[in-house]
Amino acid sequence: MTPTSDDPVLRDCRRYELAQRLIAHQARTQTISALTNLSRHQLAQLRHRSCIPEATRRRGPSPRSLMRFTHSPRARAEGAVLAAFCCAYHVLPAKALRRSNLTFEFGERLCATYEAYRACFPQSNVTIEELLSLVLGIADNREVGLGNCALCGGTVLVDRLARACPTCVHCEGVIADDHNVSVNETVSEFMR
Repeated sequence: MTPTSDDPVLRDCRRYELAQRLIAHQARTQTISALTNLSRHQLAQLRHRSCIPEATRRRGPSPRSLMRFTHSPRARAEGAVLAAFCCAYHVLPAKALRRSNLTFEFGERLCATYEAYRACFPQSNVTIEELLSLVLGIADNREVGLGNCALCGGTVLVDRLARACPTCVHCEGVIADDHNVSVNETVSEFMR
């Protein structure tokens, strides 16, 4: 007899495995509980059995601000790359998603996305909870969303609260270089 995905024992094993992955990524207890449906007490027992030191736990509210992904062209580029990983791993939902109705299947895909991203970009300091906030923000589509660069058509993270046309970091560099050339030409003409 082969176990099915509906087997409650296997589902519990998957929940605990996901909780261990999230603990390893230093997710906060409330995030782990939301993704696994495990209680605080169950998570405390899991950390104790896994010999996770209390000092390594992050405390306080989970990050919800999307400013980390919108404050600069480089941050928007990193957000766009993360969004591409999310698309590849089917993490971006088709409709708005709330923290209160997350499933552990979603949590497994989120972990896989985060782990793949960190394998490709080990120098990045994006946390798994920032990735979750980005996914929820893109799904909500009020503050941030996905769009195309106004110049090259590449995928960009669009700050819905900004007035400027969305451009990728590469095109912004070209625009800045062109602007500097025209400023330098104007200064040279003025000096003659």
